[in-house]
Amino acid sequence: MSITILVVDDEVFIVDLLATLLEDEGYTVLRAYDGEQGLAVATQSHPHLIITDIMMPKMSGTELATQVRAQPNGTAAIPIVLMSAVSTSVTLPNTTYLPKPFDIDRVLDLVRELTPGV
Repeated sequence: MSITILVVDDEVFIVDLLATLLEDEGYTVLRAYDGEQGLAVATQSHPHLIITDIMMPKMSGTELATQVRAQPNGTAAIPIVLMSAVSTSVTLPNTTYLPKPFDIDRVLDLVRELTPGV
């Protein structure tokens, strides 16, 4: 079974970089470019993991994570990685913080850690 990862960031370069990196590792990658689009894709597609920027227009990554957790359709258990260039603390359940700029090996380690047995 293929593992599906949703990457959400308003910076197209970051989405493309992560998508290429993850696709090269054999993952299926869905792309979204703001939080509202990310929520729609997550609700429709139920990815195994969401990697999202925190600071985005329309809906922040934190709000995206909160909305994903609140959906009645089974998305509440999806692990979420919140990325930011600004140091922050994450207090949402099943959510991991990843500082930007990120280390590619750290991203791959996180993906493997958060999608075991999928």
